[in-house]
Amino acid sequence: MTEYFTGRDSGKRYDIEKELGSGGEGTVYLVKEKAKGEKYAAKWCKPSERRDQQLRQIEELVHRGAPPIDDPGIHFIWPIECLSFAGSNGFGYLMPLIDTGKFYTFNQICSGRTKQPKLPLLCRIGHRLAAALEIIHASGLAYCDINQGNIMLDPVQGEIVICDNDNVVVNNSNVQIRGVWEFMAPEVSLGRSMPNAETDLYSVAVLLYYLWMWEHPMEGKETMKLYSWDIPAKKKHFASEPLFVFHPTNQANTAHGVPELKLHVTRWQRLCQPKLQALFTETFVDAVHVPSRRKRLNDWRRVFIEMEANSPQCGCGAVNVWDGLSKPLTCWKCGKTMTLGLCLEVSHTYNGNSVQLAYPGASLRKHHLDVARFNAASTEVEATVEPHPKQPGHVILRNQSAHTWGYRVPDGSLLELEPGKARALMEGVELHIGPRIVKVRKA
Repeated sequence: MTEYFTGRDSGKRYDIEKELGSGGEGTVYLVKEKAKGEKYAAKWCKPSERRDQQLRQIEELVHRGAPPIDDPGIHFIWPIECLSFAGSNGFGYLMPLIDTGKFYTFNQICSGRTKQPKLPLLCRIGHRLAAALEIIHASGLAYCDINQGNIMLDPVQGEIVICDNDNVVVNNSNVQIRGVWEFMAPEVSLGRSMPNAETDLYSVAVLLYYLWMWEHPMEGKETMKLYSWDIPAKKKHFASEPLFVFHPTNQANTAHGVPELKLHVTRWQRLCQPKLQALFTETFVDAVHVPSRRKRLNDWRRVFIEMEANSPQCGCGAVNVWDGLSKPLTCWKCGKTMTLGLCLEVSHTYNGNSVQLAYPGASLRKHHLDVARFNAASTEVEATVEPHPKQPGHVILRNQSAHTWGYRVPDGSLLELEPGKARALMEGVELHIGPRIVKVRKA
């Protein structure tokens, strides 16, 4: 092996310092650019029959550059330039280094080798995973190989890294890679479709399920009887006859009552709010073989961003999340019923309602007022809920925006709520924020 790589476009020399890891498609090295001393990762690809196609694919990604991101918590490890070395007709590519002191793999998190993300952070991570894929799709690309090995997470801040982007392709192009059985959409596994942006929707749903459950949605009582996960078994249980472990009517592959899946059931019951359960159930029951019924990325983003905003703390100290539906809200840790109190409800003509609990420390954010699109500004705070300064147990709402709002009290009187000012929240109050009416009611 050579001591250095050469950038095909830049001509720069990248000295090899050490091997970082090796996999089925190639070996990754730590390299240092000779002139400036900047460090990168370099992947040298193994010889393959699809070598020319793979090279063209990487060159296309280098030419396009990483998709534009407006969320600093999403990181793409995107090919920077292709590499070569003297005497070889092989190729590799340069990419940014991953901070492995900050980001961890799924396996490291699930095995307890690092701290577990709190529920609001799980929501933030879920939102960012859907957002990252939406960014790729908006750029006219498809990921094609979504799986838990291609993602790294920051369990403290909720940032994500999309690691392996060398299989990203122009959407609907002819590709050789199919993905891994556990994550492939059934129509891809059965040879009825090429991987594309639509099949990505199924794969990301499986990934989001792994994020919350730490298990596969189709591995239950029936699959526990298998002696081997060979290709016919994977084809049957992941593609031709997949059966969701929490199927509402067919219990043949249930996770209930299986000792090895006790944690799976516990996480489903205690951590997964009804609205999120409904998205998973529709995806893995009604839409498993009907791509047109699969949830769009915006559906996942909205559920996660609204649950993250609704994160009240139980008296036991555990932080919970609420989906706007679950009543009563039971603490996932101690099992006690939590008092929900008042909430702010925003009606959206075509997209249902957004509901925000009004507990001290909660915020009314831009995404509550506009559910048609999500971006980095969606989490900007419009108003904050604070304890009432004179009435213990009651709350006030402070306008943090630059605009004056209408504040209608139950007797019909319309007052003003100026920027920086606060007024009491009580059942029956209405806030008039631009075209939106925010109603205060009991949760």
